Amino acid sequence: MKSLGEGRNFTVWWFLGAAALVSILFYRDFIFHPERLIFGSDMLFEGISLRRFYVDEIQAGRGVPLWVPNVYAGMPFVGLLPGPIFYPSTILYFLMPLHRAIGWTFVLHTFLSGAFGYFLARSFRLRPPSAVVCGASFMLTGYMTSHLFGGHDGRMFAMALIPLALGLLNRGLETGESRWFCGLALTIAAQVFTPHTQVMYFSSLALVLLFLFHLLFRIPRVEGKRELRSYVRPVTGFSLAVLASIALAGPQLFPVLGLLPNVTRAAAETGYEFAASWALPPQELTALFLPDLVGSLGAYWGQNPLKLHTEYVGSVPLAFAILGVAAGFGGALPREQRRTVGFLAVASLLGILFALGAATPVHRIAYTLLPLIGSLRAPAMMLGPVTVLVALLAAYGWEATLSGRNANTRVSWVPLALIGGPVVLLGTWAALDPDGLANFALLSWYPDGWPRRPDAALAPRLRTNGFLLMGGFALAWGVSRAVSSRRVAPWALVPVLAFGILDLWRVDVRYLDVQDAAVALAPDPVVSALQERARPGERVWAPDFGGPIRNYRPNELAYHGISSATGRQKFLLAPYATLVGGIRPDQGLRRDPVRAFLNVRYLIAAGGQNGVESLAEASGRHLYPIPSLAGYAFFPAEIEVAADASEAAARTWSNPEPERVSVVESRTGPGSPEAGQGTAAVVRYEPDLIELDVVAERAGLLAVSEIHDPGWRAVVDGEETAIWRTNTAFRGVEIPEGRHQLIFEYRSLSFRLGVGMSLVALVLIGVVMLKTRRTQPVAGSVDA
Repeated sequence: MKSLGEGRNFTVWWFLGAAALVSILFYRDFIFHPERLIFGSDMLFEGISLRRFYVDEIQAGRGVPLWVPNVYAGMPFVGLLPGPIFYPSTILYFLMPLHRAIGWTFVLHTFLSGAFGYFLARSFRLRPPSAVVCGASFMLTGYMTSHLFGGHDGRMFAMALIPLALGLLNRGLETGESRWFCGLALTIAAQVFTPHTQVMYFSSLALVLLFLFHLLFRIPRVEGKRELRSYVRPVTGFSLAVLASIALAGPQLFPVLGLLPNVTRAAAETGYEFAASWALPPQELTALFLPDLVGSLGAYWGQNPLKLHTEYVGSVPLAFAILGVAAGFGGALPREQRRTVGFLAVASLLGILFALGAATPVHRIAYTLLPLIGSLRAPAMMLGPVTVLVALLAAYGWEATLSGRNANTRVSWVPLALIGGPVVLLGTWAALDPDGLANFALLSWYPDGWPRRPDAALAPRLRTNGFLLMGGFALAWGVSRAVSSRRVAPWALVPVLAFGILDLWRVDVRYLDVQDAAVALAPDPVVSALQERARPGERVWAPDFGGPIRNYRPNELAYHGISSATGRQKFLLAPYATLVGGIRPDQGLRRDPVRAFLNVRYLIAAGGQNGVESLAEASGRHLYPIPSLAGYAFFPAEIEVAADASEAAARTWSNPEPERVSVVESRTGPGSPEAGQGTAAVVRYEPDLIELDVVAERAGLLAVSEIHDPGWRAVVDGEETAIWRTNTAFRGVEIPEGRHQLIFEYRSLSFRLGVGMSLVALVLIGVVMLKTRRTQPVAGSVDA
């Protein structure tokens, strides 16, 4: 007979093996076809180009790039949140083709979400089979897995880490052992490195709620009172873990904080309306258990502008979660576990109310009281922590089942019916009359004249939703009752979880799109022509000309190493935004002086350009040359001094001779520069370093079409010199008469400080964990 410990080890290993198998089978069309990638709309629009740039720079031996020249004519790289460049799984980017590595990180985190869910339940001292329920419930939860369609890897990574963070915090609070708090610090730092700000922030709120719950309800009493010293260890441990995570995440966090004063966002991205945007519409709460009632992807007919994901938690996990909540009302669980179930239920309810945004007061209260909420939109992302709590409640549902088997106690049917009854009724309605339910939703939940309508294919899908919901509830509750009354063995859980996994799978698979990498990423003739012709510092403009012919995705040219005057990012450097007249640059780029100063030498358009011959054509897109007015670096014949940025912008926009006249701002340098004469040629062009060979026939200002930023330093013949903000957004350097070497070098004090603090924190955590391992008894660990 196996010992208890052997049984536990057996449980965790078969679960991890099953989780790995499910992950492999789910992604089989990607895993077993090396020529394919996992399609992600936003990944191809924005993310993959920045990741390729990062990988190319590392492999070229230049280290972590701090400036990316290919997006919006140049931006600080680390601070603009380019993706998970410091996240542990990024090592895969250097071991295989990038598009394959990105896909494998999705596979890995689908598996890890199950493993971390298992750990979370075990950290609350639940039995291994209950932990399996938690891991299986969270592993393919719709709200995480459906973000495959957008390619939102950072969001999935941050969500996968939520159960790990909660589990580590819970064990640290229970035991007071430093190793758990050290693990928590590493996990929070990893969430920062994902780097998905909203999910990380909302996850942190869940951690704070668990911390407060522990302080208020789980500190033991001595003679009816809680001693002050009982609070010292948990408060100290949690506080130090947060501080350590900030230090660990310094390489990502500090450059972002350093960049914020120098960037601008759209005017609409302020105030409560912005913070409450992209909330979960109240009608779509039904998506938690009926994913096709309001639909998604092409069949979506709700009130969001678009819907590329689902909130579906699955019939079996929801049934077990309701069972867990019902168990909290009776004697089916011990008192301490009932208290924890109450906390999880309340926290889940608060999270759902928060996710509804302005539809309830909860989000408004949080907006008023909590820091940074005003800078974060999409309160619906609070469903990330909520799905974790639901999975843990599902584990408590099975724990109540096992407790009833051993203590002959049962979950009362009264709270079960009260909580689960409305869900079952809607599921029954969907199964028996899907058209009637859809029409009821349309007429009752939306105003007259609602422009969207349920899709014709809705009825069969909705009917399937209903039958699977009723089947999952009947199976979960029926098996639970049979196991608790000892009519069947606990192994009856296995087919129930298999049903639950398949139910989640059939919804999630809609969001998994696997495509041929060559079709999605290979350069076409226009791109190839640009790669051959464009010289360092020359930029291309690819405006959105609409119609049946679409231009390139915003960052697609950057993926091929082509420098674009536009791109796609959430914010812009303030000088560049001033130059182009706002957060969207296309209108500003229609001005000849702006294009000239940006050194835009190529245009990609759909049709003829006043008799100009096309250099290349692909899918209706034509490449045209634009004559150079000013050039990359030149000595303007006349210098105008402006008092401030707005005056400089006005003069720049109205400049009739950009090749002759340049405008400098008086506040960016001492005195005022003189006009010079001469030539300049690019000798070396790298993201963080540009070298020019300059011949000045007459000393004066050299204007360079590179974006101005405080991180850039100019060195002339080995001596640092001032950089003038020239032509609103660019750099100008005074050059003495004669031949000189001019070097621009980008430095980031915030990044260097962040790296230093991260290394120190990592060493300290290593020392603490090593010391803890030598001194702490093994009994304090979480059994498998």
